[in-house]
Amino acid sequence: MKKQKRRDYINKLDKNKIKTMFLISISIVILCAPIVSAKYNLLENLKGGAQVAKPIFEVKGIEKSKISALNNIGYYEFCVKNFNEQEVSEIGFVYTIEIISNTDESIKFELYENEKQIELQNLKTENLYIQGNEKIEQKYKLKVIYDNTLGQKGKDILEDVQIKVYSEQEKVGSR
Repeated sequence: MKKQKRRDYINKLDKNKIKTMFLISISIVILCAPIVSAKYNLLENLKGGAQVAKPIFEVKGIEKSKISALNNIGYYEFCVKNFNEQEVSEIGFVYTIEIISNTDESIKFELYENEKQIELQNLKTENLYIQGNEKIEQKYKLKVIYDNTLGQKGKDILEDVQIKVYSEQEKVGSR
């Protein structure tokens, strides 16, 4: 009878060991499965290839203009384009135009694109857009108006006016 109890006890221990080993094996498989999957996905993602778009954005100005009390209106023409002599930009651009000047209230600025006036907020435009893959040249004309009845009387105004164009490449899928 003692031998039978001993055999039953040993069988019971073996069954417990087998159950424990089985549970440990399952736990290891469950814990390692996401790591194996993540490595597979990473390798799959690295197989792709892409070309970087060629951005071309040029701003060109056409001759300077001087204004005075006698010649109180001046124009400055410039253009924004997405091509050069060899290539056209493959991507579009969002840009703004800002007029920088330290003048007083006697100088006013107006900006036009193809005879249509563009509104300026604090001497800056809203976002403008030029698309890619097609030759586009957007022409602008800055009108500078000097009113000698405003500002300080008898004061000479010797100021340079700068036009700054801030551009940012179009984000993929934004249009």
